[in-house]
Amino acid sequence: MHANKVNNGPTDGIEQTVANGQQDSQRSLAWLRRAHEEQLALCGELEEIADSLPASVNRQKCIYAAKSLGPLIKGVHHYEETVLFPWLETANRNVENLRDTLDRLKFEHCEDECFAEELTDALLKLGSGTAVNMEAVGYMLRGFFEGIRRHIAFEREHLLYSIPEDAKVSGHN
Repeated sequence: MHANKVNNGPTDGIEQTVANGQQDSQRSLAWLRRAHEEQLALCGELEEIADSLPASVNRQKCIYAAKSLGPLIKGVHHYEETVLFPWLETANRNVENLRDTLDRLKFEHCEDECFAEELTDALLKLGSGTAVNMEAVGYMLRGFFEGIRRHIAFEREHLLYSIPEDAKVSGHN
């Protein structure tokens, strides 16, 4: 991060990595673990927004979360699907049901990205002061961040637990 760059929230580290032009294939699992931490931090922000409904909404936080949500989720999913998952398949050819697990995770990625788009729209409306169904937005927020937290926990416990932090993975093994 540049010395004069202000940290504006949970996705700054990921956005900086992308801005530096670092290729997915050059990213280590340490990068993915940091990206997961960024996602979890955003989940914390979304939970705070949900807890603030209906009376104490921080509109600026809603707008920031809306702008961060899509790029963060899509960036991590792209890395996992184009680099990590192919590498895991190559390195673990004899692991039973790995292909099925990775296919399920890819499907979850698709669902999460669609949900993130809907949530982005709701957060932008909330942030702009447009009338929204507060109860529905609260359910959307909780459903999204709880699903992301479960997804990350599964990946950590079942895919990443035995791989060294500094391992370089390549989808082209």
